[in-house]
Amino acid sequence: MIKSIKLFTLLFSSITFAQTSEVSGTINLVNEDGLHRIRIPQNMRSLASHDLRDFRIWDAKGNQVPYFVQPVTDYKKTQFSDFKQFPIISNTKIVDTSSTYIFENINESIDKAVLLIANYQGSKSYKLEGSNNQEAWFGIVNKGELHQLNHPTETNVYKAISFPLGKYKFLKIVFNDRQSLPINLLKIGMANTETVNIVPVSMEEIPVKSRGFVEEDSKTQIHINFDGREVLNQIRIKISAPDLYSRNAVLYTIKEREVKRSMESYREPIAAFTIRSDKALIFDIPNSLEKEVYLEIDNKDNPKLQIDAIQFMQEPVYLVASLKENDKYTITAGFEKLDFPDYDIAKVTNTTKTELPLAKISNIVFGKPAKVKHESTSFWQQKWFMWACIIMASLMISFFAFNLLKDLNKDKNVS
Repeated sequence: MIKSIKLFTLLFSSITFAQTSEVSGTINLVNEDGLHRIRIPQNMRSLASHDLRDFRIWDAKGNQVPYFVQPVTDYKKTQFSDFKQFPIISNTKIVDTSSTYIFENINESIDKAVLLIANYQGSKSYKLEGSNNQEAWFGIVNKGELHQLNHPTETNVYKAISFPLGKYKFLKIVFNDRQSLPINLLKIGMANTETVNIVPVSMEEIPVKSRGFVEEDSKTQIHINFDGREVLNQIRIKISAPDLYSRNAVLYTIKEREVKRSMESYREPIAAFTIRSDKALIFDIPNSLEKEVYLEIDNKDNPKLQIDAIQFMQEPVYLVASLKENDKYTITAGFEKLDFPDYDIAKVTNTTKTELPLAKISNIVFGKPAKVKHESTSFWQQKWFMWACIIMASLMISFFAFNLLKDLNKDKNVS
């Protein structure tokens, strides 16, 4: 009987894995063979995993089409000037595990740091923590990524990292060295930055589900809700009155933490900026994944602002794949249990700062089956094997039930 239960569990697991994706779409026909950039629409990205590991591209025969994710930073060039170094307090390494750098924040607050790194081939993941005494450390960035860590003509490269505004005296950046060689971090500091788009990049607006205003203690608080967790990269505000203004604003979210065995709510800042009538009301914010946020504007003794619109924008994400002219392709996402695919294309293709032809996704379908083959075509995932397991399990259950009834009858006859 126990064996039968185990077999049924295996069968149920295989059936569960074969469920259809939550979202699918069609890649429009391309008019030439070769590498293409495939832009992921916002409404498709919102249902996929945050790290995009569950995207799959399928050809007309149901075979996977290799791809890799190309961040929008590959299409931007950042220029640095007036670099000012932060004191590095310590630098420790654990072989094949991590490299940790602790540096001192010399400013009152901080939401950006510039790293000077010796040229390195590949990407690097990191996490960032903050502290005021170098004893109790608190999370700032749980999983950050550095890309394009080499300069074509210099021996080192500057990389800027943005994070939620904070006042920590000390910051600790920990690089993950478990699956890649350590990088050589030469300096940490601050600098003036100017970003230029080498390839035209347009942001996409995120639909807002609801928006509420509260006026209290000379402050305007705006509560914004989205349909689901969304990646936020920029906020745009439209104001019609008064004519002249300069107001401090904070964008934050509400989190919960455990304090003395009880849960309490607290504000977690995302970004702080000044809303001025003589400046563009467009503000870049650190990459954030939130379902709801709050914007608080300090009016002081001034009349409240007449806010006509608030828009949240998302930077585009591109997949790069080799497509054939007039071939049909389907793209799916929504399998949270899928791991990152391991394709060769990212290792042998260099598309950095190259403008590839753009392929668009259309006919997006939510919550309906995508008519493609599943990832594995092993025999144990075939229909005939599934029915064979069902029949075998039924026979085994019947066999054990028959023997059990037979034994019970024998016991009654003996008694």
